[in-house]
Amino acid sequence: MSRDFLALAVPGVQKLSPYVTGKPIDELARELGIDPAKIVKLASNENPLGPNPRVLEAIAAELPELSRYPDGSGFQL
Repeated sequence: MSRDFLALAVPGVQKLSPYVTGKPIDELARELGIDPAKIVKLASNENPLGPNPRVLEAIAAELPELSRYPDGSGFQL
């Protein structure tokens, strides 16, 4: 059974173009003939500095709760 799910979307969604990913660093380095280590990729929401230490702390603090379903009512929100 085939189904055209795009037809179910609102017109604005139907007109959206698919996301086009950026080139991998190695491919770009080959094209430009430069050392991949000299390329800093910022185009794909990447951060060359890594996550903020406070973010890592917040994630670590919540790890024990990852095995639980969230509150369905969203009370804490």
